[in-house]
Amino acid sequence: MDYQSLINSSALTIFVAVVLLLVTTVCVIYLRNGWNEAKRLGVTTAEMKKIVLNCIGISLVPSIPIVLSVIVMAPVLGVALPWLRTSVIGSANNELISATMAASATGVEFTTTDMTPQAWINAAWAMTLGCSVALPIVLVVLKPVCKTYDVFRKKDSRWISIFSLCALVTVIAAFSINSGKKGIIPSAVIIGCFIFSYLCNLAAKNPKLKWLKDYAFPLTILFGLVLSMIITPFLS
Repeated sequence: MDYQSLINSSALTIFVAVVLLLVTTVCVIYLRNGWNEAKRLGVTTAEMKKIVLNCIGISLVPSIPIVLSVIVMAPVLGVALPWLRTSVIGSANNELISATMAASATGVEFTTTDMTPQAWINAAWAMTLGCSVALPIVLVVLKPVCKTYDVFRKKDSRWISIFSLCALVTVIAAFSINSGKKGIIPSAVIIGCFIFSYLCNLAAKNPKLKWLKDYAFPLTILFGLVLSMIITPFLS
C-alpha cells in the first residue's frame, strides 16, 4: 500500500466519520435541550430561530481558516486526520505548525513527495496527544500568568499588548526562519504574506473595512497560496 492509499484508507475515514458523528450527536442533543428549555422560559419560536441563524452566521467566519487549513493539509496528511483535528478542538495554526515540525523531526519535508508513513504517524501524535499536553499545563500556568498580566495591566495596560505581540512574533519568527532556509520561494511567500497581512490590518482601521480584521488570516492564507503558484514557475 502506497502512502496516499494509507492516509486516505477507508478504515481511517470511517473511524473519523464515527467520531465526528458522535460529536455532532452531542451538539444536537444540547441544541434540542436548550430549545426546549427556552420554550419553557417563554422564548418564542421566531426568536429562537433568529438566534440559531445568528449563531450560524457568527460561526461561518471562524470556519474559513479551518476549511483552508484542511485544504492545505489534505494532500500531505490525507483528508481524515486534518478533518478530525480541525472539526473538534484543533486550531488551524497549531495543526499546521505541529504537523510541519513533526515531519521535520523525522528528517522529511512536509510535502506530498517527501512524507512517509513514519512521518505521518509522528505528525498524528504531535497533532493529537502532543497538542493535548498543553491543556493540563494551562491549568497550572494560567493563573500565575494572569496574575502577572493583571499587575502590569494596573500599572500600564499597554504592556499587555506588548507582551502578547512579542510572544506571537517569536513564534512566527522561529517558524519563518526555518521555512525561509528552504529556498527563495518560501522566503518570498512568507515576506509577501507578512506585507499582505499588514496591509489588511491597516485597511481594517477604516470603519467601512472593519470586516477585514476578521478575515485577515484566511485572506492571507489564500494570498500565500496564490502567490506561491504565481512565483514558483519563475523562481524554481
